[in-house]
Formats: sequence, structure tokens, C-alpha cells
Amino acid sequence: MRRLPVAAAIMVAADVAGVYSMAAHVAWGWHLLGLALVFAVLAWWVRRELPLAGLGTIVLITTAVQLTGLLTFPLTSDDIYRYVWDGRVQLAGIDPYRYPPLDPALSWLRDPTLFPPGQRPLINRPAVPTIYPPGAQAYFAIMGLLTPAGWTQTALRVAAGAAVVGTTIVLARSLGPQRGRALIYGANPLVMIETTNGGHLDALVALAVAGLAWCAVRRRHWLAGVCLGLAASLKLVPLLLFPIFLRRGRWRTSLTAFGITIGGYLPHLVVVGSLVLGYLPGYLSEEGYGGSGRFALLAWLPVQLRTPVALALALLLAVIAFLRSAREPVLRTCVWLYGTSFLIATPVYPWYALPLLVLAVLARRWEWIAVWAAAYVAFVFDHSVAAQAAAYGAAAVVVVIITALRRGPSSSRKVQSGGVPADLTV
Repeated sequence: MRRLPVAAAIMVAADVAGVYSMAAHVAWGWHLLGLALVFAVLAWWVRRELPLAGLGTIVLITTAVQLTGLLTFPLTSDDIYRYVWDGRVQLAGIDPYRYPPLDPALSWLRDPTLFPPGQRPLINRPAVPTIYPPGAQAYFAIMGLLTPAGWTQTALRVAAGAAVVGTTIVLARSLGPQRGRALIYGANPLVMIETTNGGHLDALVALAVAGLAWCAVRRRHWLAGVCLGLAASLKLVPLLLFPIFLRRGRWRTSLTAFGITIGGYLPHLVVVGSLVLGYLPGYLSEEGYGGSGRFALLAWLPVQLRTPVALALALLLAVIAFLRSAREPVLRTCVWLYGTSFLIATPVYPWYALPLLVLAVLARRWEWIAVWAAAYVAFVFDHSVAAQAAAYGAAAVVVVIITALRRGPSSSRKVQSGGVPADLTV
């Protein structure tokens, strides 16, 4: 294993240079894509050594990469400031869905850290209520309670990095003899930017999805439901996976997940009623999911048809996923449904796709990483529907071609040793 330590050192050095360079430049999108290119080249260079990496080495490299994210302020998003604010509001005994940050009722909670005098607040969308689900709100409040004043933001970023390390361990344990490939997630600079640097909730969602996969493969249906419920209570996106767990034998997973998700909303519903939806409806409209600014691969349709067509496709995908779940390994169905849903929605926020990257690694369906990568191109070119369509279109072509090649006459199912469940080896 001569190349792996060298590659890890180069990656850490590139990450340090990259985060400082991004912090110093307003137009940092190309720096982000440059880090991705360095990682891709290094991953190819050490591809033969990766399977030989031990768990300790994997954890060490993951931790080193994650620590580089703490060197600068959050670079690609200001979401973490809302996290801190929502936690502060709850600790003051106020339901986070009741008032937006700029409401006069909350003026006594504002401080110069989040509301610099004479400047716009650091909190994004300060004139609207929060969008985050109850599980996320509980997380914000707990982190605010456990950390000293002024340190909550750092604690959230450290927690996100720790979640990446935990997820990488789950991946490594799941992949067995191929455990080194867990570094596709753990040593990835783009993952670091979204987690330890940005502190995004999606790091915890990805960990919960990894737990879901681990439990589902081993038919621990109740525990799988707990993991799916936790993931959905942090971010609603994992609800995409519900159709896969509706069949006989898996109903306990969906029932448990549904109970956790709905149960989290009930206390807030009692206190604030319909305000419990927060800014979710407004967010969907603002982001163009009424048809005007999203669904890049459907941009050729008239505006008024895009949303209905997207919803029809989503329903069709759910039905197909339900049918496929009867005969296909669960992880394959999960990565397929998650990935195709992203091809329909074509979001420009790449941190939403962290669970997709985890599922792609677990299922060893590497072609779906192209969809995750497309989200970054869409993010960098967030004002160009044409660029977003090109990125997601290219990803769709990659998925189709590799899937077709895999189903060719030379591709037969292989049984591997090492005590790894079959669902994780194909």
C-alpha cells in the first residue's frame, strides 16, 4: 500500500488549499469542481490498493479530510445559521414554526452574531418561518442546549463531520473485502464541503440511510423503520423510499418510519396548527417546482405541463419501485428510486444527494454517482437551466449505458465470500 498514503496526503493538502482559495474568491465554483477532479484522479490512481485498506486507515483518512472543513467559515451555504437560530428559539420556549426571525416578537433573541448591525442577517430567508422538520428541530435544540454560547455553529459542523466518519465505518463494514471503497464517501472533498464545512443536516440523513440499508439487508425491519423515520424527520427527502417498504414482510419498516415521522409533527401541530408546515409550500414555489425553474430535463415541455408530468412520473416510479422490490435486492431498488427521482426533480442543492452517494456505494451501482456529480454542476451553474439539463442528461446517459452493459450476456451474478450479505455484493 504505497500509493494510498501519498494520495491521502495530496488530497488533504488539496483540501486545505481549496477551502482557503474558495474563501478568498467570490466565484468559487470552479475551485469546487477542481477539488472534485483531483479526488477523481487520485481515486483512479489508488483503485487497486483501496480494497486492501484497513478500517483504521479508512477512519484516519476520513477524519483528516473532514478536519480540513473546519479551517474556514461555511463556503457554499448559510443554512447553518438558521439551524443555530431555530435551536435558540426553541430554548426560549417558542415553537420554531410560529414566527419568522424578523418578527418583532423575537427581537429580544437577536444578537450581533446572526444579526450584524447595519447588515443583512446571516440567516437566509429571515422574513419567513423555518422549513425544517421536527427531527431537525429537536437536533438544533439539543445542540444549542449542550454547547456554550457562540459555539453551537462549530458543534453542528463537528457533529456533521462525525456523522461522515460514522457513515464511512458503516460503509466499510458493509462492503467487506472491498471496504476501502468506503473512502469514495469518507475522503471525498465535496462531502467535506457539505458536512464539516457547511454543517448540513444531510450528513445525519446519510448516516440514517446507511443504517436503514444495514438493517434492511439483515431483515431487521423494525430497526430499519427507526432509521428511515429518523432520516425523514431530519429531511423529508428520504420519504422517497417508502414505496420499497410497503410489501409483505417489510411493512414493519414503513409503519415504524411513518409513526416516527408523523409523531414528530403532532406536538407542533397542537401548538401552532397549520403553521407546522413552515415555509415548505413557499420554498417549493420559490425554487420553481411549480414548473417555472426546475425539472431541467422537462424544460422542453410547456411550463404549465412540467409539474403535472413530473408528478405523474414520480407516481410511476413509486409503482415500479414497489413492483421491483418483490424480486430485486432492496439496495438496488433504493438507489434506483432515489437516483431517478433526482433526475426528475433536478435539484441544484447537491447536499440533498449525500444519501444517494451512500446508497450507490452500498449497492455498488457506481453509475448513480454520476447523478450525484450532476447536482454539483447544477449548483455551480444554478442560473442556467441549459447547463443543469446537460449535466443531468449526461448522468442519465451514463446510467442507461452502464445498466445496459451490466445486463449483457457477459454479466452474470457473482457470489462473493467474506460473510457479506448478497444484497451488498452485487
